[in-house]
Amino acid sequence: MHRICIVMKMKKAATFYIIFCTVVLIFTSILPTVRASINDHNWIGTTLRNDYDPFYGTSVTAYEEGKMAGLAINVYNDYSAANQVNVSAVIVGFDWGTNYTSDECNIDNPWAIRRYESKVFTMTFTVPSSSVASNLVTHSYIIYVEHVNSTTGNKEIVDTWTQSGHGFAVFSSDQATIHRLEREINAYAYYQYVPVVMVNSRELLTMSRVAKSMGEHEYNVGNFNGAITHYQNALEFVQQAWSNETEKWSTFEDTFVSILRGSENLLLMYGYAWLIFGIGFLLISIGALVYLVMRARNSKN
Repeated sequence: MHRICIVMKMKKAATFYIIFCTVVLIFTSILPTVRASINDHNWIGTTLRNDYDPFYGTSVTAYEEGKMAGLAINVYNDYSAANQVNVSAVIVGFDWGTNYTSDECNIDNPWAIRRYESKVFTMTFTVPSSSVASNLVTHSYIIYVEHVNSTTGNKEIVDTWTQSGHGFAVFSSDQATIHRLEREINAYAYYQYVPVVMVNSRELLTMSRVAKSMGEHEYNVGNFNGAITHYQNALEFVQQAWSNETEKWSTFEDTFVSILRGSENLLLMYGYAWLIFGIGFLLISIGALVYLVMRARNSKN
């Protein structure tokens, strides 16, 4: 009886081992033979890049409609049984239903990436109008990379890697104009940092801040036309304030330079006078010395 129990336990152990090996083989057979990843991607030539936009209420990367967008994608080969991956397509697909593809590779001419190396693929495309990709919301996208089994002969897609993104915005021309105006306003040094002396200039800067604040409110609620008007007024006011300050300081500088030049002329005149006085005193001293020497000789004779 004891022997029978031992035999039964051995059979159960053998059965478990066979099942375990079968599961492992099945699992390993369905694993991809190639490991790779999309290390990073970078948007190039943006109108706004990873910056907070109050209209959307979140950080966005934005392009103006109709402009060219650029995307760089870094694909890294972690490991491959064949020592390389063969990238046949690098694509970005947006939620408005359009895909854009890099022209650096295709299924007929895949790009081979050796083990532990990477390749940066680039692509450019024209940003659609806001009627196609709404400017009222942000958009999501998926980047995916396709790998084929070989660079020659019959090629089949054997694996795909993806990376998702969000916060992509398509600016209308009005939105892009507003952001350009705001950057130009903030670029004026007097607007934020330099103390303003002239009363009229301080008044203009106050008017500029008020107009900018009103423009920000209109932009936040989606009234882009009204926002442009306020931002243009804000820019004109700050430019006038700058012009007043520079004009007044220029007048002051001219006056100060004139005073310095007058002082220079006066100092120069006194300098010549002292020079003439010094030369005269030297000549008198020489004459007195000669007289004393001659007198001493005459006394000895």
